[in-house]
Amino acid sequence: MNFEQINFIAIVRILRFRSIAFLFFLSCAASVVAQVKFTTITSSKEIGRSDYVQVEFVVENAKQIEHLTPPSFPDFHIVEGPMQSSGMSIVNGNTSQYKAVSFILQPVKLGKFSIQGATAEVDGKQMRSNAVSVEVNTSSTGSPNSINQVLQPSNMPRDPEAEDKEYVLRPGENIIEKTKKNLFVKVQVDKSSCYVGEPIVVAYKLYSRLRSESRVTKQPSLNGFSVYDMMDPNSDASSVETVNGKPFAVHTIRKAQLIPLQAGPVELSQVEVENTVHFLKPEKHPRSKSILQSLIDQFSEGETGDDIQQHITLTSKPLTIIVKPLPETNKPAGYNGAVGHFSMDAAIENKNISAQDAATLRVTVHGSGNLPVVDAPQVEWPSNVNIYNTTAKEDIDKTVEPMKGSKTFEYVFTPKTAGSYTIPAIQFSYFDPVSSSYKTLQSQSLQFIAATAKKQSSSLFKNILSSNTSNGAINDLKDFLTLRLEWVFAALILLLVAFFLWRHNISSLKKETHIREGAMAVETMKKEISVPVMPAIETIGPLLRAKRMLENADHRVFYTELNRALWDALSAKFNLPASDLNKYNISVQLKAKGWDDENIFKLQDILNKCEMNLYTPDYNAADRKNILHNAEQVIKYINEV
Repeated sequence: MNFEQINFIAIVRILRFRSIAFLFFLSCAASVVAQVKFTTITSSKEIGRSDYVQVEFVVENAKQIEHLTPPSFPDFHIVEGPMQSSGMSIVNGNTSQYKAVSFILQPVKLGKFSIQGATAEVDGKQMRSNAVSVEVNTSSTGSPNSINQVLQPSNMPRDPEAEDKEYVLRPGENIIEKTKKNLFVKVQVDKSSCYVGEPIVVAYKLYSRLRSESRVTKQPSLNGFSVYDMMDPNSDASSVETVNGKPFAVHTIRKAQLIPLQAGPVELSQVEVENTVHFLKPEKHPRSKSILQSLIDQFSEGETGDDIQQHITLTSKPLTIIVKPLPETNKPAGYNGAVGHFSMDAAIENKNISAQDAATLRVTVHGSGNLPVVDAPQVEWPSNVNIYNTTAKEDIDKTVEPMKGSKTFEYVFTPKTAGSYTIPAIQFSYFDPVSSSYKTLQSQSLQFIAATAKKQSSSLFKNILSSNTSNGAINDLKDFLTLRLEWVFAALILLLVAFFLWRHNISSLKKETHIREGAMAVETMKKEISVPVMPAIETIGPLLRAKRMLENADHRVFYTELNRALWDALSAKFNLPASDLNKYNISVQLKAKGWDDENIFKLQDILNKCEMNLYTPDYNAADRKNILHNAEQVIKYINEV
């Protein structure tokens, strides 16, 4: 291509652009101007403290829009935004322009807040949209990560040969049938039957070949499962899938791995999505167009006609999962609910220690399956060994199918006396759903040697008491303080803390005494004036504090109180000392009381979740409500059996 050809093409493009601009100007001047609207729209007028709200500032029916400026949001945290959208439409010869700016906000405190309007220069005039109010309370309308999830408008591939333009409503087509055929919600699972404790993958998806705006109004609750999300429920994961030979834009609403807690048929709850679909209805009499409008259509190379909106609410079809019980045949005695495929290794951190010194035994379970609910293997400890609390650390990838990784259990122990010790081989049993059989792993026996406990302080005090070596004793004391200066400071700090607590307790006792004296005086006055006063009766349930923490959205204290209430109920039921309170002993006691494996597994799942969420934040209010409901059932069952 030579220079003259390039100039010719450039001239043609310039002329076409000027012609389009001129024709649009004439069309706009001749058309009837619609009323300009500048409005503020919110997705909800009332939300919970951990919910989201979408605020949108929209200018409609304008010829020219400039400098659209949103207000500040001092009472909210901006989760996403600003998100801008704009466009132009020609309907019945009328040309109009729209522009919108939207934000997704999360409140930072409780109360009723006013969101001021945005400003913009519209058709040469300064305009401001209306202000709106949003009330933030302690309740929640759903999962905090997915409240009223807004899905971006569906945009199909723009290849003209591959696109059927389903958004065009042709003569004789039924708008309802066309919407149902090209816009629907599906729930997909990787298996429809599984064992108790065997993870399954569920995905809720919205399929669309239309121009639509969709909003999730009801998230699936997924009761009866331990739920582990594989993606952020608030994200808009989009892809393209082929259904019946046609490409669909697919929005994944929620994708998670579910661990069933009990046997029997379990129905997956439905998801609900509200949609506003925009159809384009071509003009009935294209021949009646003016020459000017025909030239505009030719230059713009776009569809024209009336914008028809169709509102529809979609729900997923019910889907039932058949959960099979774990077989009782050949079930190992120490089986604790692990389902999947695993390996195990065990080691002592330091095999050469002194008596009375702390050492650590680490047992790591690797593999894929229901790792988050796997309990620590039982260890047969030799005599003369003190055992402390067992801790667990997870390194699990929950975004793969099935989830895999490792879980490490650390047992802290102290040998009482010097000598050689042997820990028998540690066993770990799990159920393999592929072969439908139980398998048992076994480590090597572990040995360690405990040397005689060091007693440095005894020789020091002997030197101090010896008058013949007073100078040496003083030097020894100096060396002792120099080498252990940090311990001296620690002891002083502890003494100061103890003194402060003592003073605080004395002050509290004095206040309580004054309160009691005041209460007695009030009672005396009540008796003198002979006014009957009914005593206030407050029924305090074991989960009352946990419920209060749930209402206050304090998830860490919620799980702490829930864990404490369960262990208190178990301790009171079986009259066990604190040193014997562990999951293994409780499982043995529950089996002796006639509990079945499903309820034992349900209790263990709640305890595991409480421990895990103390260190891993959980912002899903629906899951916290579900675990609280399960805990109430378990405590009721503990008291009845």
